[in-house]
Amino acid sequence: MSTCQLVFLEHSVDRVLLDLVPLEPIEVNRAVVPQGMPLTVTFLPNDDRDAHDEMVALFDRWLDEDGMLDVGIEVAAEIGGLRYVFTREDEQLVLDVQV
Repeated sequence: MSTCQLVFLEHSVDRVLLDLVPLEPIEVNRAVVPQGMPLTVTFLPNDDRDAHDEMVALFDRWLDEDGMLDVGIEVAAEIGGLRYVFTREDEQLVLDVQV
């Protein structure tokens, strides 16, 4: 897990786009996103509209509060993609994304 600041959120029915600034390096499958290098992450919604709306509301609230999150990104071979773990205080959002 690495501390990041969520600085921008854009969402529509087609996608969610997050702009993050790592306050410490983030490791992703042996690659490293350096501290301070902006990172843009895009997710496509699944078929569960309520879950999508809840995810957007959570990111929106975190952004309004100050955007500080702990972020972990790891390979999730069982789904053929990546697992994103976003944590803030006692809340956590885990997203499995196929690539």
